[in-house]
This record gives sequence, C-alpha cells and structure tokens, in this order.
Amino acid sequence: MAGHGSSTRRSRRWLTAALVLLVAGVVAAWTQTEPIEPVAHFDAREVSIIAHAGAQGHAPPNTMAAFDAALELGADTLEMDLQVTADGRIATIHDGTVDRTTDGTGAVADLTLDELQGLDAGATWTDEDGDTPFAGQGVRHAALSEVLAAFPDTHLVIELKTDGGTDIIQPTIDLLVEYGRDDGTVTVASFSEDYLGPVRAQLPDVPTNMPESETSAFYVRSLVGLHPWWTPPGELFQVPERFDGRLVVTPRFTRAAERLGVEVQVWTVNDPEQMHRLLDAGAHAILTDYPDRVVEVLEERATARDGSVRGPDPGRYDGQLDRADRLQDTAAWLTPVWAVITFLGDEEFYLLMLPLTYWAISRRFGIRLGVMLLVTASVNGVLKLVFTTPRPSFLQPGLGAVTETSFGLPSGHAQNATAIWGLLAARLRSWPVRVALLALIAGIAWSRIHLGVHFLEDMVTGVAVGAVLVGLFLWLERPVSRWWLRVGTTERVLAALVAGLAFITPATLLAGRLVNVTFPWPGVEDPAALTGASGVVTAAAALSGFGIGLAWLQERGGFDHRGAVPRRAARVLLGLAGVAALYLGLGAAFPGGESPVELTLRAVRYGLIGVWIGGVAPWVFVRLGLADPAPGQATDHGRDEDAGAPDSPRAGGGPDRAGAPG
Repeated sequence: MAGHGSSTRRSRRWLTAALVLLVAGVVAAWTQTEPIEPVAHFDAREVSIIAHAGAQGHAPPNTMAAFDAALELGADTLEMDLQVTADGRIATIHDGTVDRTTDGTGAVADLTLDELQGLDAGATWTDEDGDTPFAGQGVRHAALSEVLAAFPDTHLVIELKTDGGTDIIQPTIDLLVEYGRDDGTVTVASFSEDYLGPVRAQLPDVPTNMPESETSAFYVRSLVGLHPWWTPPGELFQVPERFDGRLVVTPRFTRAAERLGVEVQVWTVNDPEQMHRLLDAGAHAILTDYPDRVVEVLEERATARDGSVRGPDPGRYDGQLDRADRLQDTAAWLTPVWAVITFLGDEEFYLLMLPLTYWAISRRFGIRLGVMLLVTASVNGVLKLVFTTPRPSFLQPGLGAVTETSFGLPSGHAQNATAIWGLLAARLRSWPVRVALLALIAGIAWSRIHLGVHFLEDMVTGVAVGAVLVGLFLWLERPVSRWWLRVGTTERVLAALVAGLAFITPATLLAGRLVNVTFPWPGVEDPAALTGASGVVTAAAALSGFGIGLAWLQERGGFDHRGAVPRRAARVLLGLAGVAALYLGLGAAFPGGESPVELTLRAVRYGLIGVWIGGVAPWVFVRLGLADPAPGQATDHGRDEDAGAPDSPRAGGGPDRAGAPG
C-alpha cells in the first residue's frame, strides 16, 4: 500500500508540473505581439515596384528625369538617396562626393545646393549601348523640396545617407512637416539607427525601415521561432536576397515578417529570374533600376497563376488539379456517391455515432473509439498548422465539391477514418468485417481526391498518420489502463486536462505564428479560419471533458450500457438532447473567434459537452432508470476501481464489462 501511495503522489506531481507548463505555453502564445499597423500604400498592393534612385537603368539616378521615367514605366514608389549640402539643404544624390555622377569633383557637404545643381548629372551616365544621351541636357540632382512638390501623390522612400553626418536629420524632418508629408506617405530609411531615432520620435506617423542591427535581431529570433514576441521598431525590412553569403529572403523569413505586420522589400533586383525567385519566397516589394522588368514579370505570373503573383509556384499541382477536374467531368454521376462516402469520415458523423455506441451498444468500444476520434482530430489540426499547405479547391476554386476551410496536409478524413475504423478492425476478429472496414477507409480517402479537396500526398500522409495512431493506441492501451486503475480521481482529472492541453498548447503557439500571414490562394475567403486554433481547441477540450466525465462517473459507480432496445433508444435521445442543449445554448451565449477569451470559452463549451457525454449523461440514465448501475457497483457515490478504467487488465480483453469505460 505504501508503494501504491508513493506512485500516486509521484503521478500527481508529474501531472501537476505538466499542467503548469502547458498552461504557461498557452499564456505565452496569447502574449505574443500584435501585428503593427501596415503602411497603407504598401498594404494596398500585393507587390510594390520601388524605383531605385528612380529608374536609373533608363536615366541618371536621383534626378527628376529618372523619377519621371520610373512612374511612366510602372513604378508605384520612388526611392531616392539624400545628402546634406554646405548650406543645410537636402539634395537627392547617393554618394558623399559628386565625382561619380556629375562632371564635377568634391564632397557634397562642401557645395551649396546651387553649386551642386550647377553640375551636369547626365555627363557620366551611360545607357546599355555605352552612350551618354543625357550629357549636356541640363539634368541635375534634385532638391528634396522639388521632389515633394512635384510628386505629392506618389509614395516616396527617402534614405538618409550618413556621409555628411547627422546634420541631415532635422532639415529632412522639417521638410516633411512643411510639405505635409508626415502623414505616412513618405518612408524614411537609413543604415543607421541613430539617424532613424529622431524621425521616429518626432514623426510617429512616418514609417521607417529597420537597419542591419534591427533586422539581425529579428532574423535570429525568426530562426528559433521567437519572433512573435518581438516588437519591430520600424515598418519595413529592406534587405538584399543574400547577406554575407547567407540566404536571407526565404518563405520562412517573409512569413515571419508578415506575422509582425512588416513588409519585406528586396534590393537591388534587375534580373527577371531573380525577381521570380524572390516573389516565390513571398517578397512584398522589389527595389529595381528597371521598373518595366518587374511589370513584365508580374504580368507573366498573374497570367500563369490566375491573378496571384506572390508565393510558391502552384504549377507543381497542375497534374493533380487536372486529374480531379477530369474525375468530376467524366464521372460526374459518382460525385454524389463520393459525397455520401465522405460523410462517413466527417467528424459530425463520428460525433453522432460514438456517443450512440458508448451509451447503447458497447461502452468499451465507445470509449476506445471516442478517445481515438478526439486524439486523431487534435493531432490532425496541429499537423495542418505545421505544414500549412493548400487544398486543390484553394488553387482552383471551382473544383471543390464540398466546402473546407482548413489547410490540406494531412487529410483529416483519411487520417480519422484510418484511426477509427482501423482501430475497430484491429479489435474485431471477423476477417470479412476487417476487409470491409479497410475498404471503407480507402473509399473515404479516395473521395477526398474526387471531390477536389485534397491532393494525393494529403491522403497518403493522412492514412500513414492514422495507422501510426492505431499502433500507438494498441501499444499504450494496457499500461495506461493499469495506471488508471492504480491512481485516484484527482490524478485521472489531471491526466485528462494534460491530455487536452498537450494539443491546445502547440496549436495556440502555431496559430500565433500565423497571425497576419497571407496565403495568396484564390480559393481562400477567410484566412482567420484557415490559421486559427479553434478546431484543435474543440477536439482537445472535448477530450479533456470526456476524460473528466469518465473519472467523475467512476466515483459514482458507472453504468451498464445493456438493456432493452426502448431503454437504449431513450438514453440516446436524452443524451443527444443534452449535447444539443450545451452546443446550441453555449454557442449562442459564447462568442466565436480566435481571441484568447473566445478560445477559452470554446474550450469550456466543448469541455462541458465531453463531461456530459462521458460521465453526467450516463449518471442521469441510471438515476432516471434508463440504465442499470454497473454490476456490483453502487448507484451513487460508491467507488469501484474498475468502474471507469479504460479496459481493466482483469477484463482480459474478453466480453464488455459494464462499469469499465474502457
């Protein structure tokens, strides 16, 4: 007895520690940083075309000629470099000297604005043929005031160069205020945090980039998954594709930036192949010397992708999309048949079937299959948030014969059917029934292909995960049963809570990483439904509630599922009425959504439904005379250690023992 008590206390300590850690994980997920407000100009465009120093591939950089050419060639944003002159004026020129871009020599800081503009900014610029068509044409570097006056409706990105020192900062701020461009229509960039600090302090509505030190802080956090707890000091990452030999712009990087509400703008990109590569990685803007090339690439992608231009190429799915299209076209008469078959894999079907099994057919199978359903549904929801892959109907909206709002991989229908019907097949000894169940699994899995809501890899992965779950269940069932018999109600309740939170915690953390992340698939109407944790919370909370209900029922003596058909039918009707009352009543009272409060209320709702199904409803059946107490059990609070045990070792795998929920 001493050993038994020690084991129980040890279980309680471990379960309590696990519960605290899991709750802490959920709290951590819900304290992640909210996305910042996006820059309206960039947020309104799937991809922005930013003319680097104007269209300097077509005209001398940082001149009015380059800025005019950029807009004519399709740019929506003008980028320019700023230097401060000897008389404290701000000019658009990249270098700290005039030697490279004019016919003069010397430092910009040693020249007045008039002296700078007296130099020929077209003298040294050459076109692709090596000619100097702008030489002697009066082209000059512009003053920032000229640019602000000439382009009042164009978004500008102005970079504070550090060659001339910090004297450039305040005059630039004053000009933005003077021209009313401190309203978010101008972005200020710099390679130095020291130059951006005064801008951020004095002009809070002006967006800024994040220089190397700030971008590196984000990059390191994104590699280890800690970026959701980081507050970005600026609104934009302006980065090269590679830095110090390391690939920076990847889908992981752009998604992590989106999570924080930050845009990824890549410089300087002039090669169409590189443009395609960066857009595949999810880049939000391209800084280029040739805006016309970006326009051509975007038009090409829009034509090939049904309007979408960002994200990985969906072309690798073309063969499977064509197959589903052919199936629905050439075998259209089978579509209603497959829709019926797919319903046999719907969670709604299981949620009706499994309480019926538990209350009126076989408690042992009912609990086994119920636990398996809630576990496999929870696992599937977590895996979908891990892989975040599209469905065929997301890429080709007209293809979906049924409506689905979650990610594709793995197929929930294929996984759940394999887990539930596979477990039943493993427990039954009739080979014809086993073959029929395996055929049902195959039919449910294939129905998802025909109905256009899953790819082949989704189906195969779902079947594989379901098979693994069946194997784990068969392996763990007996030791878990022994443990359940050995401990008390407190430990059983703790175990039920831990079981549910073991899925809810990773789901909330994963969903938190996907807040604000875009998935440019034409068939996605509600991204929040796609990326939320509510599906996992539903199944996992019901799992916890079901376990708590079993523990509560065990304290009260259990129930006998057998009896005359009218009594069984009355149980099912009463039990389902209770489920409906909780589902509809709490559904009307509790708001739906993905906020912490809404998810907590969802967990309460489905947890109570699980408690009702697992424990309270059977207890009510006994009290109302619709079921007998488990043989040898007390009807009220008498405790029997086999009353709620999931398949007691003493049952020996033989006939169903009334009073043992397993």
